[in-house]
Amino acid sequence: MNSPFNDPDLLEKDIQNFINRFRATVQIHGKRMSDYFEMTCFNNIVRFYELNGYTVGVKNLKKKEYRYKCSPAGIYSNFSFFEASYKNDEGTFKYEIHHNLAVQSSHNNDIFTTPDITVIKSRKAKTTKKYYDSGVRFSYVNNLDCFTFCEAKLLPPFPELLFSFIGIVNELKKEYMTDDGFPYNPVHIAPSLMISGLPNKQTSRIKMYLEDRYCINILFDLSHIGTTIFSKIQVSFLRIAGKKPVS
Repeated sequence: MNSPFNDPDLLEKDIQNFINRFRATVQIHGKRMSDYFEMTCFNNIVRFYELNGYTVGVKNLKKKEYRYKCSPAGIYSNFSFFEASYKNDEGTFKYEIHHNLAVQSSHNNDIFTTPDITVIKSRKAKTTKKYYDSGVRFSYVNNLDCFTFCEAKLLPPFPELLFSFIGIVNELKKEYMTDDGFPYNPVHIAPSLMISGLPNKQTSRIKMYLEDRYCINILFDLSHIGTTIFSKIQVSFLRIAGKKPVS
């Protein structure tokens, strides 16, 4: 099977078609394959929430266009995002799916890092001038208002990449480093490392070991099978946040 990432025009069309479903057009600034991969992973996370009973929709369009945030730089309010809402007997729960929004550490309130994709409590993104000495504005979300995050890497998997992801999990969701986590209700996807390339025997073994130890997903070969993994049939096999591995 040929990867769709061999055809940038097809990738851009797929991204446009996804946004068109929500009665909006899309503003794409760059042609880097890493940007396309991040956008595609972002859209797949939106699909995860759709397939788990959420109502999703675009927010903060710019001149009626969806604007992806493909860099940690910039203020969140200058870019678009998705809102995901879920209604059950306990009420209506609203979340936002953001692209490159900094998250406060779960160990230290003054430390931040920026995952590629974050799912946060609605209307909890903030902007401050106090983070940098220069007074440049900085956008972030408090740790308790971030429910999960994902990293998207247009790379072949290798051991150091997989192990370094555990460091990010420890920094942002330290509760998932132990058996003390609990499933969110409604569900959220567990912290996920989304990788474009195929694994070898060693990285496949590391994936199994890490997923057995921690509440995470490590997803390989998304350049080829991303749509399949985030399909109605397969999405139920993904780990959800706080759910312990089945022993």
